[in-house]
Amino acid sequence: MAENFRTQILNSKGESSSLQTPVRTLGSCTFMYLRHSDLYILMVTKNNANVMMAFKFMTSLVDLFRSYFEGALNENSVKRNFVLIYELLDETMDFGFPQLTEPAALKSFIMQKGVRSELDAAASTQQAKNATLTVTGAVSWRRQGIKYQNNEVFLDVVEDVNLLMSSTGAVLR
Repeated sequence: MAENFRTQILNSKGESSSLQTPVRTLGSCTFMYLRHSDLYILMVTKNNANVMMAFKFMTSLVDLFRSYFEGALNENSVKRNFVLIYELLDETMDFGFPQLTEPAALKSFIMQKGVRSELDAAASTQQAKNATLTVTGAVSWRRQGIKYQNNEVFLDVVEDVNLLMSSTGAVLR
């Protein structure tokens, strides 16, 4: 499969730009790729996949890797941080579906350069308990520790009733 990608797509750089598309179907496989400096980020599928989700995930991965590698994402940084990339891919994708790609949330339990924090046992168990909350509740636009005096939820209930009546007042439908 990798050989097919290399021969059909990478070697066709000299062709016209109308044939250069980031999504290409070759045989029964669909290749979706994103080029970042000297790297190709590639996703391959044999099913009818959501292409926009795949490209959003690939661009999110580039942003995530750049945040961990301090802005430089190239061939050398991939070689030096292969274990960290493997760990990040394990956390960001489950069973082929993107999960969490927010760098702030991932940095709370995957330390930079793959080095785990050296906390004592009690503190690490507390951190493990908070990891679930961090993964499920961490959003980039909300600060941590916000407290409100009134916890209120406002709901708008919109009800629609369709009725067809005759001139005598009998319900037709």
